[in-house]
Amino acid sequence: MDRFTVLPFRLAGQHLAVPLENVIRVIPALQCTPLPGAPQTVLGLANVRGQIVPVVDLARRFAWPAAPLALWQPFLWLRSRTRELLVPVDGVETAAQCSATDVVDSAQPRVPSEMVRGVLRTEEGMLLIQDVEQLLTDADELELQRALDVSGANHAPG
Repeated sequence: MDRFTVLPFRLAGQHLAVPLENVIRVIPALQCTPLPGAPQTVLGLANVRGQIVPVVDLARRFAWPAAPLALWQPFLWLRSRTRELLVPVDGVETAAQCSATDVVDSAQPRVPSEMVRGVLRTEEGMLLIQDVEQLLTDADELELQRALDVSGANHAPG
């Protein structure tokens, strides 16, 4: 049986998860510096142990109302195919093992279907599994890269 592990989290009153293979770690809130020219879904940049990482507003990406960043808010530090990203969330739960047979390709009216890998049936209801590769659109990715290049944030101090 195909099994995989997800990290459930809460955001804007919704229950979501990301595949654990994409999670680097969960960290406390960091100060975010705005990045001129970045896509609207990018709140800015944060310094994580000397590494500059874009902060993505997933609630804005879903067109959900987003609460302002809070001092004790957890950030998911995620790895996509292209880059590492930080995603502020309302709360993080314990990682859970799932069976591939529990995942259904069900449309959820408040979420564009291309942004989720599927919906997981749980005892508590439905859990939307976020496709980490879709945190930024291709256009957002290009816009972010241009803004990083212009700012010099992509270059390590030398």
